[in-house]
Amino acid sequence: MQRFGDLGRDLLEMVLADEDSGNRYVTAQWQSIRRWLDVHPGDEPAPAFRAGLDTAPAGYVRHQWRYLSWGVFPLRRR
Repeated sequence: MQRFGDLGRDLLEMVLADEDSGNRYVTAQWQSIRRWLDVHPGDEPAPAFRAGLDTAPAGYVRHQWRYLSWGVFPLRRR
């Protein structure tokens, strides 16, 4: 938080993900990619996106879920 002050900003609010909202955030990304693939199955990045979706859920549960999350920090200039 000191870094915000060093940048001449005041923190207005913190919105931090809990376990459930973090999971919803990640799964919503996967669903967006799946919907995109339904519309653009032959586009150049489609095979890479499809391959990523094959491994993303297991990788998230095994390696990221406990350690990664997200937050929003609205700031205001001083």
